[in-house]
Amino acid sequence: MHDDEIARVVRNDFCLLRFAESLYSKHGHDPSKHDYIRQKIRQLGRFLLTMRKTSTILTLEEAIQPPNFLNVVQAVKVTAGFDKEQNSYKIPSLALKIGHSLLKVSDIIHCHALMAGDEDLIKSSEAFKKLYQAKWSEYISHCALSTISDSQYNKPTNLPLTEDITKLHKHLDEKATSATIALMEQATVQNYSRLARTTLTKMVLFNRRRVGEVSKMKMKNFLERDLSESHEEIGLSKYEQKLCRYFERVELKGKRGRKVAVLLTPEMVNALKLLIQKRKECGVPDVNEYLFAVPKCLSYYRGHQSLRSFADECGAKKPDYLRSTQLRKEMATTSQILNLKNNEMDQLADFLGHDISVHRQFYRLSEPTIQSAKISKLLLALEKGKLCELKGKSLDEIGDFTDDDESEDEEIPAADTANAPDEMNDEYLETSSTKADRQISGHNVVSRGKSTSARRPWTKAEVNAVMRHFKSHIMKGHLASQRECETCKKSAPALQNRTIQNIRDFVRNRGLTLKRQLI
Repeated sequence: MHDDEIARVVRNDFCLLRFAESLYSKHGHDPSKHDYIRQKIRQLGRFLLTMRKTSTILTLEEAIQPPNFLNVVQAVKVTAGFDKEQNSYKIPSLALKIGHSLLKVSDIIHCHALMAGDEDLIKSSEAFKKLYQAKWSEYISHCALSTISDSQYNKPTNLPLTEDITKLHKHLDEKATSATIALMEQATVQNYSRLARTTLTKMVLFNRRRVGEVSKMKMKNFLERDLSESHEEIGLSKYEQKLCRYFERVELKGKRGRKVAVLLTPEMVNALKLLIQKRKECGVPDVNEYLFAVPKCLSYYRGHQSLRSFADECGAKKPDYLRSTQLRKEMATTSQILNLKNNEMDQLADFLGHDISVHRQFYRLSEPTIQSAKISKLLLALEKGKLCELKGKSLDEIGDFTDDDESEDEEIPAADTANAPDEMNDEYLETSSTKADRQISGHNVVSRGKSTSARRPWTKAEVNAVMRHFKSHIMKGHLASQRECETCKKSAPALQNRTIQNIRDFVRNRGLTLKRQLI
């Protein structure tokens, strides 16, 4: 630790040192967890320093005495920056973390009291736990969790732009090529660092992995990767078998001890082999077990620093959105536009290192998008009194119904349709265009993001051409198939400027209009 006031408090408190010993016994073998241990100890050190300033309590052992419980609550509030007027915390997570640590300290004291046979300390530690379970939520946790929850309201979902991701990929490819050539020509610390940071960022970006998982990747994970080829025996297509041969797979230890995979392209594999080959020449100690080892150190390159640096360099419009968490959320969220089966969703969540329940709860299309784009259609239908006409439709299908209702330039009066005219007069076309213009400028336009200027009224020749082919479809309310529309377009020169979908929509809209007006 930094040799400051907090460090001095920690060194002189016996219970805090026992807490540190407990953390080190669990996590000390992993150097990457040393920062976590240091942080947990300093949190309690700050709390104890506040206790000494706000009360006469000097040690953690005194703090867990039942008569001092309210003093503990007050010290936690001061440490976490509680605002009494706003009933909120400046650092709500700190209040929660200190509470968890205090409960652990009480368990440690209880165990030592049992081993020492100290009946008074046993009773006091048990009483503290009962007070904690009964009152801690009321005094601390509820307000802290409410503060965290309130901060999420109206918080924008900053997913990265596709254009920016493409720019970052291209930028990394260029940097990786030049760094590989430079390291092959001259094994210097600078060239080694450039290739290590570039390859690390490429792996994080391609696999949408957490930066910490890839940064802490051990060299033995890469060297012991599975190179066997047994893909033809499990019923894969030729394309899938080719992908299996193209990519190499490395398994890592992810969050909560889950096994997660990283896929490597041939370029990444070659870059990693070169880094391993040049480790000794570039001054990487033999005892450094990390794949992305820092020369002359026992640590590793930090993926979040590299990703931030390359995101700023690549010319992205929104470089702040090109972060590991946002990239993972973008993949998990946008994958929902695919019609994934349950087992495929499980596989995606497993690859990302998510629990499937968490994946479904948090990694979904954003609620503002769902409510603005889909639920609003239902509300507009209620406003117009047309909910009964939507019977049997899903939210996605309501969009087609609403567009039909608003597309007055594609509808004809019921009497004219019933007579099935082969000719449509100019007066009707003019009236339809006027109606459409009126609807576009009025309240009833539903598709707010849709460009109304692109809507083009059907000409007399186009209407006649479609009616000749699909008059019976419209009368019976049948839809036109894609093949029928293609045949219609090929045989009618007047329809060359219309797409197959335009013709299908025309037939469907006319049929629906006739059905509604007859009812």
